[in-house]
Amino acid sequence: MKLSSCFAADFETTTDENDCRVWAYALCNVEDYTDFKYGNSLKEFFDFCSNPVANYKIWFHNLKFDGVYIIDYLLKNGFEWVADRKDKADKTFTTLITDMGQFYAIDIYFKVKRNYSNKVRILDSLKIFPNFSVEKVAEGFGLPLSKLEIDYKLKRPRGWKLTDQEISYIRNDVEIMARALNIMFTQGLNKMTIAGDAF
Repeated sequence: MKLSSCFAADFETTTDENDCRVWAYALCNVEDYTDFKYGNSLKEFFDFCSNPVANYKIWFHNLKFDGVYIIDYLLKNGFEWVADRKDKADKTFTTLITDMGQFYAIDIYFKVKRNYSNKVRILDSLKIFPNFSVEKVAEGFGLPLSKLEIDYKLKRPRGWKLTDQEISYIRNDVEIMARALNIMFTQGLNKMTIAGDAF
């Protein structure tokens, strides 16, 4: 696995059920923690994902939550779900979700050519670190940073400009997960789940 194409990611979302949306996203490279990206629009996030030469792998910690926003965005922006990756085409996506609602992967195909697909694979780091919050991951791996705090109830209108505190908060979250994933991957533990790694 090419670690330079691997990222830990997170969405920050509103708590108002009448205005349910992502107000911030963040990404941290699993190989180079200084490669940190953030913004306040899902379009920006997907513009990054669609890089035609990268084919990123991106891990969210609890994809069951963030994946709902991803699928909602795709369906509202001209993407079509297909049941089998053999049927992939431009602007299609496949999902690996159990009958119990457990999210394992979302594969998004931006462009499909004869011998190449411009795609991003989105995975769940909670399947690698089950029952571990981001805070517990930082503690368990003895990482040199810890989870911070922000006011989740603060009203953040569309186009909200992130404060320095909010940027630090989301940066720590994704960097913690990027560092933990790096430790796992460099030891050859790169399966989709901890069970797969154990096997």
